[in-house]
Amino acid sequence: MVVPGRLAAINQVLEHARRADFYQRRLPCAPLRSWEEWKAIPFTTKRDLLEQSPHGMACAPRRELLQYHESSATTGAPVSVWYSARDLAEIRERFSRWGVRFTDEDRVLIRFPYALSTIGPFVQMAAQQKGACAIAADSRTTITPLARVVDLLRRLDVSVLATISLSAVMIAEAAEMAGLDPRRDFPRLRAICCAGEPLSPARRSLVEGIWGVPVYDNFGMTETGPQAMDCAARRLHPWQDCFLMEFLDDHLEREVAPGETGQLVVTSLTRRATPMIRYVTGDRVRRVDERCVCGERTTLEIRGRADDTLRVQGKSFDLWDLEAIVSRLPSRRFWRASPEGDGLRFIVEREREDDRIAPGLLEELSGAHGARIDVEIVPKGTLYDRSEPVSFGMLGKPMYLDRSLARVSARP
Repeated sequence: MVVPGRLAAINQVLEHARRADFYQRRLPCAPLRSWEEWKAIPFTTKRDLLEQSPHGMACAPRRELLQYHESSATTGAPVSVWYSARDLAEIRERFSRWGVRFTDEDRVLIRFPYALSTIGPFVQMAAQQKGACAIAADSRTTITPLARVVDLLRRLDVSVLATISLSAVMIAEAAEMAGLDPRRDFPRLRAICCAGEPLSPARRSLVEGIWGVPVYDNFGMTETGPQAMDCAARRLHPWQDCFLMEFLDDHLEREVAPGETGQLVVTSLTRRATPMIRYVTGDRVRRVDERCVCGERTTLEIRGRADDTLRVQGKSFDLWDLEAIVSRLPSRRFWRASPEGDGLRFIVEREREDDRIAPGLLEELSGAHGARIDVEIVPKGTLYDRSEPVSFGMLGKPMYLDRSLARVSARP
């Protein structure tokens, strides 16, 4: 959001960013005198980062580049990001204020990617900043399949599980397959920390219901590091002293009003080794301006990627909307959605043998959401194969959408 008093801070960041080859060619040489001049600065896009990787965006001397990360490259070439000691100290200090409130009594099992990713190492830094013990159960290695994660949670008396929300559901499923009750058989577990995908109210409620502990969210990306985190009241607040956030319409032409959903464009406000200037994140975000019990005045709703928004009958359905629909179904853990004709089609894995769609529910959902809703409940294992214990839970990016419209075959 544009705050008049920040123009001086923006000019300091622009002066710093001009040290990067990329920004030297794109940014004005003179300090900005107005926000109109600011809005004339071109956006930075994912394509820019790809073309400039690995060195074109860095604006710190090589000797100051202390840590290197890359995006997951699931859709092509990776994006490169460098962090200095100053960057890491800033992230460690801010991140350690997470509402989960790590203590030296905690044992934190971190089920995020570690190799080249940011979130795993950053959660570890934040936990250890408060004296907590970190257990690195990397999510992209065969060394820690879900069965071993379940064993570690019990054997090591883990008090905090840090993972993506879908993985938290899968870990619970693996525990149940071993005859355990997630709410009863992990008595030391006090909280789950999530990141890496949007956490809608429906998804938070699902995970908290399965495990019986509060869930704390965090929002960020490889390109920027963390940008927002939950307070103790479990509301997501932006790091406004670290980032300038613009919330723009789908055409990136005007700023949307508070309470409206817009695309997030972010600018670093501190002297990062790899600063982002008007970076188009691709995330749909809603800004809510109201005082939280913690004292913060702004809360963010991270509603999902713009590219993952389904459009049916002139209406947009983002991940929050889709999960609100799924939350009304008898089975809610694992699902896919796709546009189909004038409506939405959901494929949902059955959780219990007697799970059935209640009479009138689909009509009610269709009326409430302004589009026809069709749901097919399929046997467990249709979307996520449990027969191979190593591959189950070995996620790349979570998948919820199926644009192919191909029907999933299922036994009657």
